[in-house]
Amino acid sequence: MGSPDVVVDLSSHNTNPPGVFDGEAVPISDVADARLEEAVAALREFVDQRGLLPTAESWTEAAMRPSEKTIRRQFGSFRGAIQRAAYPWIDV
Repeated sequence: MGSPDVVVDLSSHNTNPPGVFDGEAVPISDVADARLEEAVAALREFVDQRGLLPTAESWTEAAMRPSEKTIRRQFGSFRGAIQRAAYPWIDV
């Protein structure tokens, strides 16, 4: 990998002409938080409709979104996702 002393001007990687993106910057954390909440809502919908904990297979079979890979990436596992969705009556 490169030396930690090397500094790269990140703006040099932007190929868009000046003025293309003059809108207000959206903090990444806000977007990430919104996506996590969307995933939690989808998990709750799955459990509420089926009364069962999702597995990677059942989630994929139900064509739920976000994808099972995204759920695992965001939460580490379906178990972690269910814990985040805060179902006190479910023992994961």
